Amino acid sequence: MKKILLLSKILLGWFILFQCNAAGQTSTTNFKQNQLYLELGGNGLVYSLNYERLLTENFALRAGFGYTPGLILVEGTFIQIPVTASYLLGGQSSKFEMGLGATLFSGQDVEFFGIDTEDFSAVFVTGILGYRYVSRGGFVFRIALTPFYSSEFDPDFNLYGGLSFGFMF
Repeated sequence: MKKILLLSKILLGWFILFQCNAAGQTSTTNFKQNQLYLELGGNGLVYSLNYERLLTENFALRAGFGYTPGLILVEGTFIQIPVTASYLLGGQSSKFEMGLGATLFSGQDVEFFGIDTEDFSAVFVTGILGYRYVSRGGFVFRIALTPFYSSEFDPDFNLYGGLSFGFMF
């Protein structure tokens, strides 16, 4: 668990450093490059708060963090850290999204997706096939099919999905 917390602090520090470096440079882009959103389900499995950076109008990188202290459908305490890269096709407001990534999942006393263990850590390979809508005001809505693969589960490949709500700045 200490390794997971250290990894999340390193990722957060990297993003802060990246943003401070980018803030000092003049931008020649004509689009908003940052998104912050809450994803329910999806690559974070239960929920995650995500930061996404659009490197171009068609390519995005994101990292998220979720902490679940046990909910109605899920038992145990766990952390999930999704990291993905996406390619976006379409116009200004409506886009088709395709992506790949990985989610670090670690927990204690977990009963979720067929896992029943006291201490658990795994990395899932995840995908994204979905729709993204961005309003003129910067509201972001995403709905996606997010399959994941892990040799820790039976079956290895599982179909999953998620909804995201947030804003662009």
